[in-house]
Amino acid sequence: MKKCILTLALGMFCAVGFAQDYVIVNQGDVQHKYLLKEVTAINHTSDAVTIEQGQNAYTYQVATVDSITFVNSQDDVMPDNPLDPYMPIYDGDTPPNIEGCYVVSTCVLEYSTLWYDDPGWDTFVDHYVKFSNQDMVNNTVDYESAQFAGNTVYDYSLDSYVSGKDNNFTVFFNIYGEYDDGVTTYKMAYAISGTISENGIIDYYDGFYLQEKNDPYEQMVPVGTIRVFKDMDGLAARTQWPLNLIMKGGANNPNGRVNVAK
Repeated sequence: MKKCILTLALGMFCAVGFAQDYVIVNQGDVQHKYLLKEVTAINHTSDAVTIEQGQNAYTYQVATVDSITFVNSQDDVMPDNPLDPYMPIYDGDTPPNIEGCYVVSTCVLEYSTLWYDDPGWDTFVDHYVKFSNQDMVNNTVDYESAQFAGNTVYDYSLDSYVSGKDNNFTVFFNIYGEYDDGVTTYKMAYAISGTISENGIIDYYDGFYLQEKNDPYEQMVPVGTIRVFKDMDGLAARTQWPLNLIMKGGANNPNGRVNVAK
């Protein structure tokens, strides 16, 4: 039965054809992650599971394996992608190199599910976006963002996923945040899309979908809220990263939002 489940799952996910499909061997808190397009075979006996990648083979004893799962990274971050109708989402497994720092100025609201928002007129503080450590094989990239309104708000995500082809790309990731009250917490799915150029990101869009929250004081917008923003002049220009900040996160908290005092 277990072998049959693996065979069916592998065939199903290969058929999806999205850029970021993975097979993951789970051993307690440890995950062994393999890019599905590079997996040539999965062999399973009553004693062991072997993942083959070309000439390489990785064997795990069944007694130590909790589960083997197949993950589509975009669906994992943002199920059903509710942002898709309101901003460009570029599929493909050959995204361009997007490393660099960019400034979104002026940032304008393009779409919102909130009745009191005014798309096309509501403008927001400029913010800086930085991509680094792009992995052109696994199609991941580290993301940082900073904006200055009162305290500095700093977002980060290690190993965000990148899809796209030619000069078009979409980066998608989760952000976990916490209010200063130490109680209110939330989880958002983010996406950033555009066309990379020598001068910056053309037709820059970003958007979020509020997935979860613990909000006892009702300070936040409702779960399910969508907001999409764009650069008003159509170009998020290349610039220098304005802060001397160290990338946060780590194995236990790879994505987050923090407030940094001025």
